[in-house]
Amino acid sequence: MLNRAVSTLNIADTRRRVPIGIPRVDEFIQGGLHIGDFVLLEGGIGTGKTIFSTQFVYNATLNEEKAVFASFEEDLPSLKRNMLRFGIDLASLENKGMIRLIDLESLEGAGMGSNIETILNALDEIKAKRLVVDSLTAFLSGAKEKFDYSFLMHLIYKTLKREGITTLMTVSMADKNSLEPTIEEFVADGVFLLENYMKDMELRTRFMIKKLRGTEHSRRYHNVIFTSKGLEILPF
Repeated sequence: MLNRAVSTLNIADTRRRVPIGIPRVDEFIQGGLHIGDFVLLEGGIGTGKTIFSTQFVYNATLNEEKAVFASFEEDLPSLKRNMLRFGIDLASLENKGMIRLIDLESLEGAGMGSNIETILNALDEIKAKRLVVDSLTAFLSGAKEKFDYSFLMHLIYKTLKREGITTLMTVSMADKNSLEPTIEEFVADGVFLLENYMKDMELRTRFMIKKLRGTEHSRRYHNVIFTSKGLEILPF
């Protein structure tokens, strides 16, 4: 299912960092992610996971780096329309060949193996080095076949790591109070959290880096504001 050619990624590549590009985040993680990092972005409804993920892809293109955005929750016309309010023209970037957008939910009858191959083929076709899957929760729950969950997570992780693909996958969290680590959290190089909370009768959002291997990172909550350019992370 996932037979790939051996990647040319070497030790020097893994030590390089690529900026996420979202204001303040890179300051909290020594300048960016390591090439090939596999990061989970956890959060509940309305915390800005899709906006964060789209900025991750958009900022890659500003550095002439191509990316694939695979959506399993929001249809692509809605995604393109909604991101225009932040000055992100996904349609234009797609026409220029800088990004590839994939609507996984529209692939009727596609099983898990087929979906993964679709993503990997898209990465190969445009020589992309960044990947977003929004969301991993829907991606896995949509599988029609039975599979070993732990084995599949490790397989996806190792395949993307070998190819040097810096990956961000969103995870929907229904119970923010659960402290028990999931299989995804154990496997991932990094875990970011977006979380809504109430203060002074107002719904607010905060951000925390729960884990990031090989990086000295902030371990505090930070405020999130939504601007005309997307998410911005501030000191708490």
